[in-house]
Amino acid sequence: MHRATTNAIWLIPYLLMLGCVVGGVLYGRGEAIRVYGSKTAQSQWDSWKEEATRQAEGVGPVIRRKPKSAQPPALVLMRDYFAACLGIALLLSSVLFATLMLFVRGVAASPHFVDRSLPEQPQPRPSPKP
Repeated sequence: MHRATTNAIWLIPYLLMLGCVVGGVLYGRGEAIRVYGSKTAQSQWDSWKEEATRQAEGVGPVIRRKPKSAQPPALVLMRDYFAACLGIALLLSSVLFATLMLFVRGVAASPHFVDRSLPEQPQPRPSPKP
């Protein structure tokens, strides 16, 4: 096959993969904003933050660090750092795709197995015992 045709064949799955990654990250962002952006979620976060602050003082069963965020971290991550999350997801999935592409191309370009070992010598048959 011509090299340009082969590259075009690999471009289609790559673009589909990128579309799936972008769609997945956008879906995750929408769900995070829907779930953690409500007043109910904020009140739950505030009550958990108070409990964690109390446990940070050494009163609870575990010693925790005092939470610093005023809002749920998943909401802050997907709202304020969405571009970084999307960029890293695209970068890592592209590296994974390139690695897979190199493996498959290497297997496809390798010659078929050729047995170069010496043929086995036939063993003499034992003579029958009378």
